[in-house]
Amino acid sequence: MHKSHSTHIIALTVLGLGLLIAAFAMLIWNHSIPAVAQEPELPEANGQAVADYILNENPYQDWGSWTPDRWTDFGAYVQGAEPHGSTIRIFVNDIAQEAVAAEDFDGILPPGSLIVKENYMGTPEEPGDLAAITAMYKVEGFAPEGNDWFWLATAPDGTVNAEGAVEMCSACHAQEGNADYLLRYAFGEEPVTFFGDPLPEADGQAIMDYVLQTNDYTTWASWPTDDVNTEDFSGFLQSGEPHGMTVRIFVNDRALAAIERDDFNGILPPGSIVVKENYMGTVEEPGELAAITIMYKVDGFNPEANDWFWVKAAPKGAVDAAGAVEGCIACHAQEGNSDYLLRYDLPHSALDEMEATEASGD
Repeated sequence: MHKSHSTHIIALTVLGLGLLIAAFAMLIWNHSIPAVAQEPELPEANGQAVADYILNENPYQDWGSWTPDRWTDFGAYVQGAEPHGSTIRIFVNDIAQEAVAAEDFDGILPPGSLIVKENYMGTPEEPGDLAAITAMYKVEGFAPEGNDWFWLATAPDGTVNAEGAVEMCSACHAQEGNADYLLRYAFGEEPVTFFGDPLPEADGQAIMDYVLQTNDYTTWASWPTDDVNTEDFSGFLQSGEPHGMTVRIFVNDRALAAIERDDFNGILPPGSIVVKENYMGTVEEPGELAAITIMYKVDGFNPEANDWFWVKAAPKGAVDAAGAVEGCIACHAQEGNSDYLLRYDLPHSALDEMEATEASGD
């Protein structure tokens, strides 16, 4: 009896020690593995709620960005344009990044995706102080006609300046070819070149307001010089009536970006704008600006003449002629002209050149 009782006590003691050791081991295990951080619950579709989320609850500067591709290093400051300023920096939340990385990604970001863009006025090398924060937040059912994007613009401290279905944001980001309303990233494919301002409607005065005020044409470049186009288009050029004796040509980014693409087919895309300043004097002494003439390609406007919308205006923008101007079309339609251009021969794609070479037997 005594022996049995002793055995029972020993067994209980061993069991107790075992439980104590197990508990101690579990305590050490729990302290050795940090708890997995849980992202805060996503905000409602409200400007201040979204601002609080990206600035305080889940600080956007802790996020990553899009995977760098051959066109843009998203981990750095990159060149921007109005209305975002000259330089931007992009941050993307995990929901969006994981969606793009998934094998079954269909090109449409899921609800909960958040993209934050820091806006700066300086250069990528010297961006200066943060000027504003803009964000895209996909909220299921918020605005189906705009892929459910909720737009936000705030001051650096989070003060909300614009929110919701912001028409200007939607219009700019809805440009043809953009990937789910994104301007700078096309999920690994070649993106549409970023153009800062929504393009004007097919209206003479709207176009003049655009090139004189919204997107000052005098800041644009001109046609590049190449083996075929040997003129220096950066300065004054000799011309003739009806444009005067001297002209100066400016071309918007959309047109210039198009001709640099390997698959460019010799026809400028919708949105291309060519501005020609008209002078009565010589190249050496052009005198005062006499008129401004414009070619603006508007998809579907006038298919029989390559959709060009023509404008002639006084130097300060008063419109003298606009639309499918017969005199302009007839002159620019001369045989041999390149997509109705008089002074510049548009390049053809590398594929077209290769096919032409093969056909000639060279």
